[in-house]
Order: sequence, then structure tokens, then C-alpha cells
Amino acid sequence: MSYDVGIVGAGVHGVSAAFHLARRGVSTVVFDRSTPASGPTGRSGGICRAYYTDPFLAEVAHEGIAFLADFGERTGGGQSGFRRTGAFYLHGPDDVQAARETAARLGPGAETLGPEALPQLETEGVAVAVWEPGAGYADPFATTLGLAEAARGHGAEFLLDRPVVAIEEGARGVTVTTADGSTHHLGTLLVAAGPWTAPLLRPLGVDLPLTVERHVVAILEHDPADAAGLVPYVLIDVAGGYYSTPQPRTQYLVGGVVPASPADPDDFERTVTPEETVRLATVSARRSPARRRAVPVGGWASLYDVSPDWQPVTGRVTEHVLVDAGTSGHGFKLAPAWGEHVARLVLGEADPRLAAFAPSRFEGGGELAAGFGAARILG
Repeated sequence: MSYDVGIVGAGVHGVSAAFHLARRGVSTVVFDRSTPASGPTGRSGGICRAYYTDPFLAEVAHEGIAFLADFGERTGGGQSGFRRTGAFYLHGPDDVQAARETAARLGPGAETLGPEALPQLETEGVAVAVWEPGAGYADPFATTLGLAEAARGHGAEFLLDRPVVAIEEGARGVTVTTADGSTHHLGTLLVAAGPWTAPLLRPLGVDLPLTVERHVVAILEHDPADAAGLVPYVLIDVAGGYYSTPQPRTQYLVGGVVPASPADPDDFERTVTPEETVRLATVSARRSPARRRAVPVGGWASLYDVSPDWQPVTGRVTEHVLVDAGTSGHGFKLAPAWGEHVARLVLGEADPRLAAFAPSRFEGGGELAAGFGAARILG
């Protein structure tokens, strides 16, 4: 079979690019070793925020959240599970100026506050807090399935449970071979395979400096007696090194915002250990008295494909091959709008600002700034 564009990876970034290409009438096929959102996408914490130090990422995040909030209309009936809760970001004294500059990009309703304005939280070590009213969280699995169904509706094909075993580039395009022995001829190939991206590209002589980390999320349940003290918004405690999101009933998720241990994407521990749960429960309880009696009820481990500067790696790597990877744990809320930028890149219509995220930046000392201190995951 022949297609204009082939995409390796049915996570939210690959599927978003497929949706935006297919709706433009581009013949598109998506390959995946399993099913949509079966990799790191389906294990994302799903936070939706536009609190980015990079102005372009902040703009794309705003667009991505607007897409998620209006997901049904944009996809013809899909559900993203988006819930707008607002978000507070807590910073120590070293971050005050950067926090104020970042808050200025959040638009109407955003506020920069002193710790005294947060009586419901204990704010030791907090010098400034930023409120983003438009933030919230969504369901990454439902979002990806909704985008995939919409892409199919526009004519995209999905070849699932078919690992890509060979990629060969020629003068006129790329030939992809899957594990069942079938070959597929593509004008352009986009590799958006998360932690598996770098190994897939090495046979083409492309050596991307991406690493893989294992990050954990714990789920905790409040004591019913503490229901009045629940934290009802996304809380990203930069000073404390964690994030949390409210969940249905009286549960909340908590995960870290600092680098974690290296991992093998094909052989890593997928469950959160008791020790990891205790650590996350302890740090999140320091700010909220209501969380001190919360008990663990679950959790999981996921993978981040991490670039050297913790910013996305998106651009051309050979004449007919492009990459969209290295989102470093903060790519979910970008994806619905980032996929539009990737589609335009494939079609030769790229926004000039996207060039800053090209893979070539690591060869020329063009690494991007990201996050706040050790919390580079914030982007």
C-alpha cells in the first residue's frame, strides 16, 4: 500500500497529527505496536495548563486546552473528559521573577499572589503563588481514542498491533516493513513513538539524544471526615517538587515534577511501590491538613521520553523523515494543537517559531530554557 504520510506511534501526538493531516485530505496511515494510547499517553496525569516559560509553548497550550474544552464539536462527538478546575503554582524565593513573567502569559483572570492569600494551604517556603483559572485536567485515553476515531472519519487508516521492524529511505520516500512482513510505501514518515523513537531512527543514521525515565503517580483517598478541606484545583508545588490533581469523589493524584530514574521502555516496573507511594503522600500532605489522613488506593508508573533541554523535539531528520518526540512529560495538553503545527510542517507550511524545536538544535548549542530550577518538566 502507498500513502502520502505514515506515522509511527498511536499516542496522542501521533494521532493528533493524523487527525490534522487527514482532515486536510492527506492520505495518512498510523502504525503502532499495540493500540492507541497503550504507551505513556494512557498513563499520563492529564494536567492541562498553559503555564509555560516558553512563549510559543504557552500559546500552543492555550490552543490545546481550548480544543480539549470543545472536543466534541471539533472531533464530531468525541469526549476528552476535560474538567476546568484552575491551577495554583507555588514557588520558592528563587523563582519570583520568572513566575511573574510566566504568569503574564496566562491571560485574563490570572493572578500572582503572596502566600498569605492561600489560607487553605500551609505555605512554608512559598514566596509567590500563581493562579491560572483556565487550567484543569482531562482523560488522555479518551482524548486519544476520540482523535483516532475522528481521523478515521476523515479517511486515515490505523494498522494496529503491527510493530515496525524496518525503515528504509529512498529517493522518492520511505518504505516501512511491519512484523507481519507487509511493506508500506510513504511519501513522508513521521516518527512519534515516544520512548521508542530514538531506536527506530538509528538504522537511518539518526542519533537523537533522547533518554527514558520512569515516573510514578499515586492515587490517594481522603477520609470522609476531611471532605470539607479537599484541594479542588490542580496544585503544582514547584517548591515541594510534586503536582496533584483532584479526581472524582474524594480522590486525588500526585506525581513528581523533578527528574527520575532511567528506564528500559521494554522492561520497567509498571506499578508504584509502597515506598514511592509513601513519599508522594508525604510531600503532598505538607500543604494540606486534609491530606494527612488520606490512604493510598492505587497508582502506576509511566515513561517520559526526555530531551536534553526538556522541550519537545519536532522537525525533519532526513529528506523524507520527521520526528515528534521528546515531550519530556509535559506533552499531553499540547498535543491537540501541536498536531496542527506538525501537519503544517509535513506540508511545508510550518510556523517559523517551530524551528526552535528542531532536532538540529542540539548540534549547534541551541538548547532551550525550560521550567524552574530542577522542575524542568514544567517546560
